[in-house]
Amino acid sequence: MSESGNVKLRILGSGREVGRAAIAVEHKGRIVLMDYGVNFDENEMPLYPLHVRPKDLELVVLTHSHLDHIGAAPALFLSTRPRLVGTPLTLDVSRYLLYDMIKLNGPNLIFDEKSVNDMLSSAEALGYEQSIEAGDFEVTLMHSGHIPGSASALVDVGGHRILYTSDMNTIDVKLTSGHKLAGTKVDTVVIESTYSNMIHPPRERMEKEFYESVMDVVSKGGTVLVPAFSVARGQEIMCLLEEKGFGYPTWIDGMIRSITEVYLAHGSFLRDSRLLAKAYNEQNVVKGWGDRRRALKEPGVIIASAGMLKGGPSLYYYGKLASNERAGVFLVSYQAPNTPGRQALEEGIFVNETRKVPVRARLQLFDFSSHADWKGVIETIRGLSGVQRVVLVHGEPDGQALLAERIRRELPNLEVLVPNNGDEIVLD
Repeated sequence: MSESGNVKLRILGSGREVGRAAIAVEHKGRIVLMDYGVNFDENEMPLYPLHVRPKDLELVVLTHSHLDHIGAAPALFLSTRPRLVGTPLTLDVSRYLLYDMIKLNGPNLIFDEKSVNDMLSSAEALGYEQSIEAGDFEVTLMHSGHIPGSASALVDVGGHRILYTSDMNTIDVKLTSGHKLAGTKVDTVVIESTYSNMIHPPRERMEKEFYESVMDVVSKGGTVLVPAFSVARGQEIMCLLEEKGFGYPTWIDGMIRSITEVYLAHGSFLRDSRLLAKAYNEQNVVKGWGDRRRALKEPGVIIASAGMLKGGPSLYYYGKLASNERAGVFLVSYQAPNTPGRQALEEGIFVNETRKVPVRARLQLFDFSSHADWKGVIETIRGLSGVQRVVLVHGEPDGQALLAERIRRELPNLEVLVPNNGDEIVLD
């Protein structure tokens, strides 16, 4: 790798905000761009990262398939075809999510399915611990533990080793094991801080509470709706119920089915592919409206996308079950502000078209987060070798300020930065 010339980090997205991830490493006018995601405002209009010229891109790295990390990437392929890498699982799942985003938000986007196809047709699949050379850069993908196929990116250029963790997790869950970053030699770590002021409850305790709550509802003749993200969270709940030997019907509805099939086609990226395969074979896949009506008539669990009750089949079931005191609505995903899930938690109401309906179903929120909490962030930094500089991204500003102080207190020799979007950090 080249040993001369300034290396800069450019924060194009996720600076003092959650989502819209986009981190550029620049050397001699050439760029490795890690993620290029999108957020949406309250009117469902897309919020893109800051602009980068596609012709300056030596390589684009997609760390995982969530839209806040890939949702703007097709825009980079409107006029040119930069090189792009990701794990094979990330690339396959990305197609489903990008197509779905276009279906829901197409008129508001600056690209279409052709752009997605152009992007993915030029992609190169890379496994964990595999490296790729691009100009003066060498990039290695590493297991990040966030969701199946997710990766952290290690960039070696200009005498610097920069680790972008992207979203990460330190603990083992049903689908994937914790990250494999310990011992990696880096001088700069760009690390997520989504839960910068929170400690997650022990996962085993949360699984136990969830399962006992499910059993309490169904044993009394009720139906439990579990709105879940189609990518990873729905499959996590499938595996949990299967592992516990849940004896009642479980129904799977929405894009969760398609993503499950992709996961099973890439079983090497799963912690236990046999458990997910068993769940998928034994649980019921909804194939039409007849199945939906049947699922509502008998005690059991319905796992349906989308996780925040904003749309998809979960919103249909929610409308049917919200007023039913015998039913349960168990939220297992993050509930963003102004979503039906957050509204139910804060106000106890379901806005059904023009009417406000009290939620009488048993409503609970369970922390099945796939992100590290603040202790996990510090544990990750401590486990790396040679770190000189920590850059906190993908977090809320107030929490990041607290986390930055904790890092400075526990690891006093490190420089800790909390950049805004648009900031450039020159690496000495």
